[in-house]
Amino acid sequence: MNDEPISLGGAADNAIVLSDRAVSRHHCRIEPSDRGVCIRDLGSTNGTWVDGVRIRRHPLLPGAVLRLGRTELRVVSRDVPARPEGLTVVASVAMLAVMADVDRFARLPWPVLIRGETGVGKEHVARALHERGCRSQGPFVALNAGGLTRELVESELFGHARGAFTGAVQAHRGAFEQAHGGTLFLDEVAELPPALQTRLLRVLETWQVRRVGSEADRPVDVRLICATHRDLSAMIREGRFRADLYYRIHRLVIDVPPLRSRPDDIVPLARHFLGRMQADVGPRELHAQAIERLCSYPWPGNVRELRNVLEHAAVDCEQASIGLAAVERTLRRISEPHAHKPSVHSLREALEQYGGNISAAARALGIPRSTLRDRLKSD
Repeated sequence: MNDEPISLGGAADNAIVLSDRAVSRHHCRIEPSDRGVCIRDLGSTNGTWVDGVRIRRHPLLPGAVLRLGRTELRVVSRDVPARPEGLTVVASVAMLAVMADVDRFARLPWPVLIRGETGVGKEHVARALHERGCRSQGPFVALNAGGLTRELVESELFGHARGAFTGAVQAHRGAFEQAHGGTLFLDEVAELPPALQTRLLRVLETWQVRRVGSEADRPVDVRLICATHRDLSAMIREGRFRADLYYRIHRLVIDVPPLRSRPDDIVPLARHFLGRMQADVGPRELHAQAIERLCSYPWPGNVRELRNVLEHAAVDCEQASIGLAAVERTLRRISEPHAHKPSVHSLREALEQYGGNISAAARALGIPRSTLRDRLKSD
């Protein structure tokens, strides 16, 4: 848009006239702001909604869904490619820096290593790299190496020939072959056993893959993106990860911060998730006390946990407004009994963030001060 505001409504003098009886005569206005573009409700009867949340004035980002009466509109930018699903809501300085790295690295040919705790959205970052890069028209194949047996990971990653093992009744194209011409996202790369680390290194050196039970090498053209929540440097010192493989996948690095270290993202993410659920549970909005509780919770499961809590709270709440009680009930029932024990890396990161103040770091992590001290001493 140019510098002129754009009015929307049912009256003929609007820049955009909507023939919807649920839309007010002068319903809302899209106008320039210091941060780009925003939308302002003009006292409409049925309200202006952005991603399922009723607003008075709100910034607009590519991908946002507007609802005016029974009419839905989607914001599209002609100049900036829309962010992939999962990264449409970025408000914190930390995540803006991540997106800047994505933009810088997307069109480069080299492997990328994405580091971050479980649930921060590493796969969304990998998809963003793919969708903004030169291989966006090719396939994006994701494979999680964690929790799988050595044999299954080997077969899924490199493929197998017919008859290679019991049950192999037909040949199988592995992830490398499936991703030919596109991007392979290998999550939990640190969980690969040593023998498969060696095989992966060979592929990265020759760009040829050999299926299990076959003697033929097949050329592959793939951009590799790896992710891990572990400290690979420590694993190298302990002899659990190959240093030469590390240097191959460590060409470009993106660190995704945990949700507790970027509180500015919590409320926008929460509203985004509620907007996504609107078709299933109806419009939902957060009471001020509920927002305060969400912002004070340490979110050991990060963005994935936040989405899970909101999904359950939205279903359990019989009213349009989700209050403090609904959030507390959901946290007690779902998150807190199963909360992940923070890693030592997370403890040190929190301590550094709060200038060595043990009380403040423990409060942010949601654990007793004694637990924080004991965990650091025992490491």
